[in-house]
Amino acid sequence: MYNKILIRYGEIGLKSRDTRRRFENILKNNITLTLKRYKIEGSIKTLHRRLLLEVKDENLDKVISLLKKVPGIVSFSPCVECNLDLEEIERVAIEVFLEKVKELGGPMLTFKVKTQRVKKNFPLTSVEINRYIGEVILRNFQRIKPGEVNLKVDLENPDITLGIEIIDKAYVFTEVFKGVGGLPVNSQGRVLVLLSDGIDSPVAAFLMMKRGCGTVLLHLKISDEGLEKVKKIYEILRDYDPTSKLVVFPYREILKTIREVLEEIGKERYTCIICKRVMLKIAQEYAGRFACEGITTGDSIGQVASQTLRNIFIVSEGISYPIFRPLIGLDKMEIVDIARGIGTYEISTSREIRCFAVPRHPVTRGDVEEVRELERYVMERIRDKLSYESP
Repeated sequence: MYNKILIRYGEIGLKSRDTRRRFENILKNNITLTLKRYKIEGSIKTLHRRLLLEVKDENLDKVISLLKKVPGIVSFSPCVECNLDLEEIERVAIEVFLEKVKELGGPMLTFKVKTQRVKKNFPLTSVEINRYIGEVILRNFQRIKPGEVNLKVDLENPDITLGIEIIDKAYVFTEVFKGVGGLPVNSQGRVLVLLSDGIDSPVAAFLMMKRGCGTVLLHLKISDEGLEKVKKIYEILRDYDPTSKLVVFPYREILKTIREVLEEIGKERYTCIICKRVMLKIAQEYAGRFACEGITTGDSIGQVASQTLRNIFIVSEGISYPIFRPLIGLDKMEIVDIARGIGTYEISTSREIRCFAVPRHPVTRGDVEEVRELERYVMERIRDKLSYESP
C-alpha cells in the first residue's frame, strides 16, 4: 500500500528561501546517496516545506531504517497520496485506517484524526477535516466490520492516529517515525575527526554530522584489532554521512618512540600529553589535505588525565585549526546512551584494547614550558616517521 514517504525537516524551514532550497537539495542528495549505498532505487521531489520519496514496496522496511539515520530529517511517514478532493480523501482515509486496524486487531480500539494544512489551499479547516473524516470512519467501520472491533474516539491517547497533510495533494498515513533532526550533512562544510575504536570519538563524529558537517575520519592505528573495530564503526557512521572517508595512519611506532624517549629522561608521566599534541599535528596535516575547516575529538572534561581542563589547554596549543569537542560537557553515561542509540556501543566495547603507552601516573596538570621543551626533544626522534601518504 505504501510506496511514498513524506519527509519533514525542522531547522531547514527557518532559513531564508535561497538557503532553504540549497539545504533541501543537499538533503535530497544525501538521501539518494544513502539509498544508493544499499542498491535501493528511489525518486525524491520537493514539496512545500516537505520532501516526498517514492520507493518500491519491497524496500520499505529497509528505507525506514535508513531514513532514521539521515541528519536533517525530523520525522517521516509512509503515506498514500491522493488529490485534493474530499471524496477521494475520504476513500483513501478509510483504506489506510482499515489496514492499520487489521495490523493491530483487538476487541477495542481508539482513534483520532489529525490534519495539518501545510498549504492553506483547501476549503475546509483542519478541525473541519478531522471531524468529517472521523465521522466517516465511524460510520463506515460499523458497516464494514459490525461487532468485530469496538471503535471509539480518543483525542488524548489513541491507539491509531490517522494523519492527513494537505500540500499540493493530500497525504494520508498512520505512522510517524522520528529522525535524527539537525542539519543535512555537508551543509556546513567538512571536519576531520580523530576516530578511535573507543566509545567517545564515534559519538563525537555523529554529533558533528548531526550539525551538518561532512567528515573525514582519521584513525591513528596502533593495533590490527583496533583497526578492525574502527572499520566496523565506520560502516555504521556512513549511514549518517554517506560521503564520509576513512583514513588510516600508522601510529604504533611513533607512540612507542614517544614513550621510550620520555622514559629515557624520566618524563614518562607526560606521555599522554605529548601523544595528544602529536596526534593533533597529524590531524592538522590531513585536515589541510582534505579541505577540512576544523578538527574534532572525543574529549570530555575530566574523563581521563589528558582531558583535564589544564591539559586540554596545553594539548591544543599551536594548532591552527579550530578544535571541536562536542562531548565536552557530557558525562560518560550520556555519551554511552548516544553510542547505544547510533549503534556503535557494542562494537566499541566488544573487546577492550588498552593503550600500551599509558603511564602508571600520568600528569594531570602539565607545565606549558616543560611540555614545549619535551615536544621539541621528541619531535627530533620521530620526525622521520611522520611521512604522510597522499589522500
